[in-house]
Amino acid sequence: MPPTNNNTATRTGHDNSFIRSLRLVVVIIFVIVMAIISIAWLVMHPRDPGFGVTSLSVTNFNVSDSQVRGRYEVVLTVTNPSKIKTEVVLHRAAMLYGQEWNSVAEVQQQSVFVEKLTNKSVKVDLEVKDPHEKVVPEVLVKDWNKGVVNFNVVLNVMVRFQAGIWPSKDKLLEVRCKDLDVEFFSPTKDTGKLLGIGKHCNTENKVGHD
Repeated sequence: MPPTNNNTATRTGHDNSFIRSLRLVVVIIFVIVMAIISIAWLVMHPRDPGFGVTSLSVTNFNVSDSQVRGRYEVVLTVTNPSKIKTEVVLHRAAMLYGQEWNSVAEVQQQSVFVEKLTNKSVKVDLEVKDPHEKVVPEVLVKDWNKGVVNFNVVLNVMVRFQAGIWPSKDKLLEVRCKDLDVEFFSPTKDTGKLLGIGKHCNTENKVGHD
């Protein structure tokens, strides 16, 4: 009877060779698939959506030496310039006055789907209640007493491009809507609305989530 050790070693060698070949095939297939997906997205070339503020209303606005409170209702127009469907997910927002004062307002995460080459309106409700004591700029108080305050709105959004069978492509953007003049018209100056016809917003790429 021939020895079995050689047969066992031969079978083991064949098994190891098969496993290595299988792994190589899997890696090659993965690389090819990823290359095809990358080329497909390169050809489709999705463009970042555009944002604009069409309305800004402020209620319950109050200013003290160390705190600014208020409720804000921002109406955005989201424009999809791409030929593929786009989802925009709102994560976080902040109200800013100049470069000196800012207040972060958590927003309820909401999604809006915008069909290709169309636009859609979305309402964002913010309530600012700063727990941190900070010095409110005197110029903000003066502007408020005069009846017009200039705000900036900053939004963190995730954009998801969707195209048929292809895996979706995600992108993080920071949306900045500047120079929003709000007129406070009530006797107590706690209610105000945006002056003019609205403003276009600028977008910047973000590396990751805050």
